[in-house]
Amino acid sequence: MDFMKIIKSLELLLYELMVWVVFYPLTLWKSFRHPLALMDYADDELEDADDDRYSDTLSPPIFLAITLGLIHLLEVSESWNIQSDGIFSDDKNLIAFRLVAFSLFPLMMALRMLRAKGIALDRKTLRKPFYAQCFTAGPFAIGISAATLSMAAGAQLAVGLAIIAITLLWYIAVQTLWFRSQLAIGPVRALGNALRGFLEALIIVIVLDIATDTL
Repeated sequence: MDFMKIIKSLELLLYELMVWVVFYPLTLWKSFRHPLALMDYADDELEDADDDRYSDTLSPPIFLAITLGLIHLLEVSESWNIQSDGIFSDDKNLIAFRLVAFSLFPLMMALRMLRAKGIALDRKTLRKPFYAQCFTAGPFAIGISAATLSMAAGAQLAVGLAIIAITLLWYIAVQTLWFRSQLAIGPVRALGNALRGFLEALIIVIVLDIATDTL
């Protein structure tokens, strides 16, 4: 094996990791502060050449994956693992399930957008709305995880439920504004699309959770 190729690969890996350290908090801040602008940015960046995409943020799927990874690290470091039985006693299985579960919300929202626009589904047409949705799935995952972990750490049930309520209100509000902007429709229809996409994803997550509990 070429030793210089190994060195070059390590160099690129180290630089990419350091880029994540710098741009993850910037991307996270933008996802909370300006979610709709960041979603538009995601659409625009996919039109650029591969080397120029997401030059001042993280790629949306990577952003979501890192967010879930950091949540798990916090959970483990504080001994707040609330899924310690069955298949989820293995950290790899737990992380994989969470990645799938929180990715289902971007997926179902993206599918709802394509159906509402009457756009034929293929890998290319799905990519834009899915990538845009990954930026909002990060804060959503943080909010839901903060609620469950706070209760696992001993917080009152009311505190956890309040965090969940605030997170859901924020998430549904952002989705409603996104559908309204993308489809040029009224707030009621936009809210209906947002709720439908959310419920479709939630039902699939619940079914997956039940199915994995039987393994």
